[in-house]
Amino acid sequence: MNRKTYIASLIILGVGTAALFITNYFFAYMEMLYIPLIVMLGYIVIKYKVTGPLQAFSTKFSMLVDYDLEVEQAVELCKKGYENAPTKNIQALYQLYYGMGLYYAGRYDEAIKMLNTIDLRKLQSIYHILIFAFVCYCCTETKDWETFRYTLDRIKATQPKVGARYQSFANNYVEILEAVQNVENDPEHYKEIVEKHFNREDGFISTKLVYNYRLAIYHKAVGNDLEADKCLAFVIANGKNHHTALRAKELFKNLVNVEDFVYVIPNPAEPVEEEQPEVIESQTGESSEPDQVEEAPEKKEE
Repeated sequence: MNRKTYIASLIILGVGTAALFITNYFFAYMEMLYIPLIVMLGYIVIKYKVTGPLQAFSTKFSMLVDYDLEVEQAVELCKKGYENAPTKNIQALYQLYYGMGLYYAGRYDEAIKMLNTIDLRKLQSIYHILIFAFVCYCCTETKDWETFRYTLDRIKATQPKVGARYQSFANNYVEILEAVQNVENDPEHYKEIVEKHFNREDGFISTKLVYNYRLAIYHKAVGNDLEADKCLAFVIANGKNHHTALRAKELFKNLVNVEDFVYVIPNPAEPVEEEQPEVIESQTGESSEPDQVEEAPEKKEE
């Protein structure tokens, strides 16, 4: 063995020894990691078990309220979720839906009480906007304008705390509620806001109910009872026990036949051919619906 071979052998021995130490340390370290990895995996599973049902609940709630118009079923669904929530944070979310469900069912005083008892510390600020907005909606129906104004001020005070992503969401609520507040003084502006936020095709019958109900309020404000009754008749004919139908029955003056306003859902299997103009103006609509769970409920206005 010459010097060159000797040095090379020492180097190989040293590298091999270091590799053994490193390998041994790595495996020992991995053994130490097993416990936290198992704990982390368990936490992920538990968290999925907690938040997963909330996603399914949100979808079912929207279908009951917006499509099926089974508002009392929605209230019972919310009540069950609220009473069986696994954590305080999840319970606060269910409580928000519970208050919304009570509003849709026309149980305004109960809705206000439910919404006002939510622990705001358990929810992000965007949820606070939604809570206050639905309290204001309830107050418009109970004519409690003092609470309405106070709660609207709370929305405006909360706006700066909302992230940039949801600023338009908050602004839309302020815009709608201010128009509702001033409908008697400025009915044309109110109508403009109603057209902007409620006159859209999203596939839900509830959207048409809200639009016609809000439009009826405009017609009453300008003294056009016939047009108001046409809108109210549509709501009554198609609204089941949705709160707009309950309110419409109170405002209706029987100037038209309700049965003439039953809505027939168009059949997509029977397309209608029609001549298209050479130039078609694009129509854009801004949606203020935030993402669901952990950000904000899917609901926008009513």
